[in-house]
Amino acid sequence: MSKRYKNTFRNKVIDKINALEGKVILWSDLQDLGSSRQISRVLKECVEDGTLARIGRGIYAKTRASQYIDQPVIRGGFEDACIEALCRLNIRWELGQLIKDYNEGRSQQVPAQFQIRLKDRFRRTLSYGNNRIRFEGNINAR
Repeated sequence: MSKRYKNTFRNKVIDKINALEGKVILWSDLQDLGSSRQISRVLKECVEDGTLARIGRGIYAKTRASQYIDQPVIRGGFEDACIEALCRLNIRWELGQLIKDYNEGRSQQVPAQFQIRLKDRFRRTLSYGNNRIRFEGNINAR
């Protein structure tokens, strides 16, 4: 059992993460705490511990322990975390056409995949485990 001090840089970062609202933590949220190397090291440790899940470059989601599998799961679900991440990055988006048709009653077929249509340029990928956000028409920008 390793002994950790209360006033370490890691504890400052974790306290800041816990104080942030929402499920998504951006790397830029923690910039004011220290150097980029220190922040990256702590975020890497949090991902290894299962406190956070890396869903994209500089984008992390808060997790919780799963009672069914040995891996941590994202709080609120992967899709909600991706939507929150896009909103936090000021990327305009809308639901894919298949989801819109189903929600408006024009189709009875339940969409098999969660797809979104981007209205702004976004070249990153958002994924966690086997989950990956799909962009309608594989287009990352409009």
